[in-house]
Amino acid sequence: YIAQLATKYNTVGTTRTFVTGRGDTVQVSGGDFGWYLNQEDEYAALVANIQSGEEVSREPKWSRRGADHGDDNDYGDTYAEVDLTTQKFWFFQNGEVIMNCDIVSGTPNGEDDTPQGSYDLTYKTKNAVLRGELLANGEYSYESPVAFWMPFTWQGHGFHDATWQPGFGGSLYQSIGSHGCVNMSYSDAGTLFGMIGAGTPVVLHY
Repeated sequence: YIAQLATKYNTVGTTRTFVTGRGDTVQVSGGDFGWYLNQEDEYAALVANIQSGEEVSREPKWSRRGADHGDDNDYGDTYAEVDLTTQKFWFFQNGEVIMNCDIVSGTPNGEDDTPQGSYDLTYKTKNAVLRGELLANGEYSYESPVAFWMPFTWQGHGFHDATWQPGFGGSLYQSIGSHGCVNMSYSDAGTLFGMIGAGTPVVLHY
């Protein structure tokens, strides 16, 4: 029974039909955002309910939660969107666009590509130092201080200011792209930092 519930209601890893900020419809696959039933905890809770002999109505034990469960769009109406094709960013709040700007995403070389998919913001912090691979000599392949750091994957992808970039948007990512993060101007990153919070859905697509 619990496995059937998980099959019916889990949305992590599903392919979603998404209406973009530019008005067209795309299919978005990948990422760890969405609803995911904790079957072990749900089993223990259900056994306890049965043993108590009481009729109960409760929320299942979720490991991850989306926004509007039961809706085709479990993002809700407040989320961040990155269009990796046009190098555009949008932030929607209560269904309205309150921010949009140009970005520079990862260099499309098979190693530094920005991942497509549905995620949620893990946390945000100011004045971070982003570090690359630890080398044999004890130094890092790169160290980049940033004023605003907003990661959306545990592998180190996130939004941040990139004052070293000569510009944003267009095809710049093809030649001077990031190591996988979404680069923004200082002012745009600061604006987003003031709007977004942990748990906000982040949708990245082509």
